[in-house]
Amino acid sequence: MDQETLFTGSKWDILQLLEENELSPIELADKSGTSMANISQQLRFLEMAGLVTSKRISNRDKGQPRILYSLSGDHSFLIAVSKGFVEKKLFELTEYQKMTLKIWFYEKSETHIFIEQAITKILPYLEKIDLIAIDRNSSDLSLILVGYSHKVSQEQIKDLQGTSKTVKFVTKTEESAKKMDLYTVYNPKKIILGKRG
Repeated sequence: MDQETLFTGSKWDILQLLEENELSPIELADKSGTSMANISQQLRFLEMAGLVTSKRISNRDKGQPRILYSLSGDHSFLIAVSKGFVEKKLFELTEYQKMTLKIWFYEKSETHIFIEQAITKILPYLEKIDLIAIDRNSSDLSLILVGYSHKVSQEQIKDLQGTSKTVKFVTKTEESAKKMDLYTVYNPKKIILGKRG
């Protein structure tokens, strides 16, 4: 099977549904509005490709085993089309690569390089950080940090053209971060759920 076909149609719908929760085939069929036969076939393809994993749990109501599916890890299928470089590859993501991709998907592309460089300043403390997110409502470029106690208030960052921008680091509690309009870059404890998280 071509790798591209793993990310189309029903298979793509399944991957999106498994983004936040493990689900049974019945739940997947119900949520995607397709048949159990189709879901079972697509799950087999995704499991053979190493993108999803299954586990059996006991179903106390009926006394029969039940299978739950979840994403097997952090992966990216990257297609690059550029002069002198045309490639496609499926690979497992490191935490840093996952953050970088999240930044690239942020809607304000002119800020990407500044956010990437600012995050490198706090990478040594990453295991102590519970959330890194971009404040969508700030007039400044502000990164919201939860669980971060080191003293960093802002960084002056320059891009390749010499343009300079200040990136502010703002520490928040988990409760106050949940009330904000944030775009998450790093969210290992799932503090913010849904498409924002």
